Amino acid sequence: MTSTTTLTMATRMINASICAYQIHEKGWINGGGCKPERTVQGPNDDYFYNVIAKYQDAVGFVGPSSTYTPHFVASGGDDINAALVGALNDGNLVISLRGTLPPNLIHNDLLEWIKDWIQDADIPPVPWQMAKAPHTDVCKVEAGFAKATMNLWPYIAGFVDSTLSQHPCTGVIVTGHSKGAAMTFLIASLVALHYPQFKNNIHVHAFAAPVTGDANFCAAYDSMGLGTNTHRYQVQNDLVPFVPLWTSEDVFADIIFKGTKDEIGWALAVLTVAYLTKGGYGAVGDFTYFNSAHHQVTGAVVGTSALPDLAATLQAGVDGDLSKFAEIAAAHSAVNSYLPCF
Repeated sequence: MTSTTTLTMATRMINASICAYQIHEKGWINGGGCKPERTVQGPNDDYFYNVIAKYQDAVGFVGPSSTYTPHFVASGGDDINAALVGALNDGNLVISLRGTLPPNLIHNDLLEWIKDWIQDADIPPVPWQMAKAPHTDVCKVEAGFAKATMNLWPYIAGFVDSTLSQHPCTGVIVTGHSKGAAMTFLIASLVALHYPQFKNNIHVHAFAAPVTGDANFCAAYDSMGLGTNTHRYQVQNDLVPFVPLWTSEDVFADIIFKGTKDEIGWALAVLTVAYLTKGGYGAVGDFTYFNSAHHQVTGAVVGTSALPDLAATLQAGVDGDLSKFAEIAAAHSAVNSYLPCF
């Protein structure tokens, strides 16, 4: 059972994750969703941060949303990567990473959305440096998440330095949803490498995180002491935490297609993903699971809860109940699915 203290912090961090989604290339356009109290321009007017009080004030920054703005950045082609960094009123520093952009024709960001998903689909493993931990020369992580992380890191490090110069933070919390959640593990390892003063006080809250690193990465992550303070959250029927391929929890192996052609096509697709990922990736940290009514499931483990639940929903969709695919899509929403759990 996840502790009350951890869930209280998770409540703040899902709001921080939603705040990261308020970093936009084009700022606020009426009709694009929840209207912000104010919009802050980034350098050279290249991107903007929309201050939405009900999310930002729930995070617990050192100042109210009416006056405080965390550091924020959007980077990469069409600004598909984004993050914010700020000081919290409990003495911690938060790094929140934006997830994959949702398609939004009102903001005319269809091209950004496509490029973001193309980056996410860059699934082969690449080397990843893990401080001085064991396996540091052989750790591998998913290429798309690694590229996004390294693209953002110079900005994040600068923001961390700037924040620390004004606020003597004693700990770091890294959070994100979806793609942003996958990047939390990589950012946490970089913080451990470059900011040794935070040893044993780096915490991760990852919502709907795809699997990110191979077995060596997971072992090194744990040996650095990061696994103990890492928390993964998953809602029933959310497919994203199982992609691109979870080595020990392969939900795709349980899906059966009717008809030889579809069956062969599915098998080839699964084999292709397994080949490209060199067998798939693993997960780190502990696991908290919520059912479709947004209630925590006590004692849940992935293999006996999340996996069979999702497999049954996927199978029903494959068998013709197309409404099940809508359920799977809806289960991934940060605002409508994850936030109500807290």
